[in-house]
Amino acid sequence: MPATGETERAPSIAKTVWDAAGERARGDGLPLTWVTSRALTDYAAGHLTLPRTTTDAATGNRRGRSVFASDGVWNAADKRRTEDGVRSMSALVEILLAAYARGEIHTHARMVTTDQRDTFPLAEAPDGPMGTMPRSLSAA
Repeated sequence: MPATGETERAPSIAKTVWDAAGERARGDGLPLTWVTSRALTDYAAGHLTLPRTTTDAATGNRRGRSVFASDGVWNAADKRRTEDGVRSMSALVEILLAAYARGEIHTHARMVTTDQRDTFPLAEAPDGPMGTMPRSLSAA
């Protein structure tokens, strides 16, 4: 289910990558769609670097998978992936999910009260999305 302001996208992701990332997400007690959304948001905001810029061609069996992102996040991630030399948004999402599945990137979250949350400053990457919290995912 998308968060407010997010729309469904369907990048082509290899089944083996999707399944491995899903298994890790289940182990972390998180929905894979949330992990994917956070990875894209943090990548778009410049808080997450890619461990590599190409997918594993041997994985094959790609098809559209449901992921959710706002237009701002999707467009900022698209711009950054072009600068990083990643061939497509599908490749970017697969690279992020493969890195998560391999344990090269990790989720980080903390619990806060509503009052604490409302006092957080909004982070913005240059030409990037508004409202992202810094460092919810970190590189290993």
